[in-house]
Amino acid sequence: MRKLLSVFSLAVLVALSPVSLASWQAASEPVDQTSAEMISVLGDGGLSAGDDVTPLMAEIERLLVPVVDFDYIAKRVMGKYYRKASAEQRTEFAGVFKNTLIRTYAKALVGFEITGYELLPEGRPSPKPNKQIVSVKVRSGGSATYKLDYYMLEQPEGWKLVNVHLDGINLRLNFKNQFASLVKKNRGDVGGVIANWKAQVETDVSK
Repeated sequence: MRKLLSVFSLAVLVALSPVSLASWQAASEPVDQTSAEMISVLGDGGLSAGDDVTPLMAEIERLLVPVVDFDYIAKRVMGKYYRKASAEQRTEFAGVFKNTLIRTYAKALVGFEITGYELLPEGRPSPKPNKQIVSVKVRSGGSATYKLDYYMLEQPEGWKLVNVHLDGINLRLNFKNQFASLVKKNRGDVGGVIANWKAQVETDVSK
């Protein structure tokens, strides 16, 4: 029985592999293109000079908006509190979280001094062709390297980024835990958490 199951599993894997590979290749294209464009932007010293990351944020936003589903990520960061929030609160947090991600990404890129990247080969084939993980190894100004796992979801308008793991750290989960902790501290006041989060992001941007 165990041998039969092993043979069946192998047969399913082989059957899915061509479809998965085609899907992975399609999902990797926006990751590869955006990574290359990001490296080019970072090469512009005028954008990352000094402490003001506003110009760099503007360029990063231009690159990320077409390939990141900010609404999808924001919904999952809110978690169980999404249903408790009003439509206005959901929309507001989606915008606030978009600014959060862009600023976080901009500061990380500058801090790590990214100088290059390498698109890694496909790993284990995804059992769901519409969900793919595209891994990239980035090089810093020193000898350090970092692995980024981009979680991509196929949508009607194309492949979109819905999560990122940095050296195994789940970025979306970290934000989700932070949001839940803040709601708990604010005794379930979702609107208050969103307002405070927005104020903090605006304060950070102005620095």
